[in-house]
Amino acid sequence: MTDASRPLGGRAALVTGAATGIGRATAALFAAAGARVALADVRERELTHAVGEIRAAGGDVIDVVADLARPDDCAGVVDAAVRAFGRLDVLFNNAGVGTMVVGGTVETIDLERWDFAQDVNVRAIYLVSRAAIPHMRAAGGGAIVNTSSVSALRGSRSRPTHAYAASKGAVLGLTRSMAATYAADRIRVNAICPGFIRTRLTADVIAGVERETAAGRGIPLGRVGEPEDIARCALFLASDASSWITGIEIVVDGGAQVSSP
Repeated sequence: MTDASRPLGGRAALVTGAATGIGRATAALFAAAGARVALADVRERELTHAVGEIRAAGGDVIDVVADLARPDDCAGVVDAAVRAFGRLDVLFNNAGVGTMVVGGTVETIDLERWDFAQDVNVRAIYLVSRAAIPHMRAAGGGAIVNTSSVSALRGSRSRPTHAYAASKGAVLGLTRSMAATYAADRIRVNAICPGFIRTRLTADVIAGVERETAAGRGIPLGRVGEPEDIARCALFLASDASSWITGIEIVVDGGAQVSSP
């Protein structure tokens, strides 16, 4: 029986986009839950710091510097995790590029940035998952968690993010299709749709969201989200607590999705 205090005990996990924010918080929580964790990110200094903090807290972790906009690096992060741990049970596809880089409409965003959004936010999930699934199959199953966004579910007139929204919508379609295909291998695939979370990707808007929320016009639960809010959802989807759940998306947004302005 799984130790309730260590629901990922004995498992090996890979977290992409793990240097800061949601990825870092999730890697720390996975390690505290008993997993051996490979942290992958393109930002070497922040990644080294994240690994050091988790290791100091007793976590069994390694760092993998990789740029997931490069196809070869996508397979490389999986290879590094398997070399270190001998197996792979959990994959959190979290790496992504945000709206500060790829915001705008179909008229204003240039082709290079449109492609960059798709390459990092969608293609990397495809390539990392393609490399990971044979190892999960060999381990007897596993869990894949993909980071999508509430931008996949609704548009915005005030802050259009067409390339980002398109990429995150594709993540949901890919999640459902993978879930149907790999259920026979006991590999579960689910997605998380974060709302406004306090990370570097939301630095341009988070203060305004906080003001609106404080005035009672924003998030119904009365605060913006923290990376740990997403990490706890990711742990649920990675663990046996969600053993009969696959192919779904969970919106983690403080109730904003169901609240009228």
